[in-house]
Amino acid sequence: MKKWVTVLGVFLLVGVMTYPVFARGPGWGYGSGGLGYCRQDQRGYPAVFPEQQQNLNRLDQNFVNETSATRNNIWNKQNEMTVLLNGENPDLTQLRTLQKEISGLKAQMAEKRLAYRLETRKVAPEGTYGGGYGRGRGGNRGNWGGRCWS
Repeated sequence: MKKWVTVLGVFLLVGVMTYPVFARGPGWGYGSGGLGYCRQDQRGYPAVFPEQQQNLNRLDQNFVNETSATRNNIWNKQNEMTVLLNGENPDLTQLRTLQKEISGLKAQMAEKRLAYRLETRKVAPEGTYGGGYGRGRGGNRGNWGGRCWS
């Protein structure tokens, strides 16, 4: 009897610990493309006509392709900065230069993101696509400027 109680207790404990893994709410699925909670059925757009959806998908892909080099440069410079900061004697001049470069690249990304969002509004004017309309990541579109890429 004592053995059964122990086995039952272990199963209950495992069940309680694994339950949150299966408790994802709406907006946290893998959607189309498998990119996590950023993409949903309509890829963040309200109900649109199929031809509008095709145009929006094309704009999405163009944005990703056009900004991939900029994003990679930002990540690389941030990694360089982290390496310098973790060194024994960080070079202040080099750190400031890297920070200015990162800021410039982020400004370029912001300009491209704005142009992209304006283009999506031309294709689907009724859409409210982009960040700021949801309540963080669990909201309707996430809080990353409208897409996972930024």
